[in-house]
Amino acid sequence: MGLVVFSDLDGTLLDHHTYSWEEARPALEAMRAAGVPLVLCSSKTRAEMIPLHAELGLSAPIIVENGGGLFAPADNPLAKGDTWLPAGDGWRVHEIGLPIAEVRDRARDILQKLKLKGFGQMSDREVAKLTGLGKPQAARAREREFNEPILPPQDQAQGDELRAAADQAGLQVTRGGRFWHLLGGGDKGKAVRLLKVLYAKRDPELTTMGLGDAPNDRTMLEAVDRPVLVARPDGSHAALELEGLIREPLPGPAGFNQAVLAALGPGA
Repeated sequence: MGLVVFSDLDGTLLDHHTYSWEEARPALEAMRAAGVPLVLCSSKTRAEMIPLHAELGLSAPIIVENGGGLFAPADNPLAKGDTWLPAGDGWRVHEIGLPIAEVRDRARDILQKLKLKGFGQMSDREVAKLTGLGKPQAARAREREFNEPILPPQDQAQGDELRAAADQAGLQVTRGGRFWHLLGGGDKGKAVRLLKVLYAKRDPELTTMGLGDAPNDRTMLEAVDRPVLVARPDGSHAALELEGLIREPLPGPAGFNQAVLAALGPGA
């Protein structure tokens, strides 16, 4: 029976403050030795995730922009069929959500009315200041293809108004660690389930594990057999209640490391 691991990035595999994955190195090396695929599943863009995919030496697909789309190396056997289209630079794409131009068009009046700002209205410098990223990394974060990160609402009332207005516009709202996100039709859980079907064709006894840290990881965690919620930097956990949810006491990549090694079992 094989294992596939799906993982969020910021605050999970990557440290919330430094964006380092170093504390997860033992688990990553154990996964590589055992042939366990790691599917990165994030609100980040393709432009941000492909360099990390290469840095980690991965070959599995990636889930970008909260499930707006799937990208896979063109030689990956999962990326076959009419639903996978050429995406350039040796990658293929399976689109799930609305394109970013449509999302921004539907969101324009909503954001203006609520005086909220999205990445499309920000400069690289502004995004860098908000995230702690360098300007080149911030520029890649602004290369959106499917969903729009926005500044968080000021209070619950404004958040409720945002959700209602987005619903009227045919958009969904999800809440990440730093930003809220507007998207049309895609979510992490839908993308995870699609990949589970493709992996299960190769291994019917497949087991899946998912790791996240924020409310926007809910659908991903709902879609896997072994959901893990790693702690936030202060040791607390996001307010999520799911059947079978494992609350990992360590934060970020340290929590990822401990949870994955536990799943791999003795000798990992």
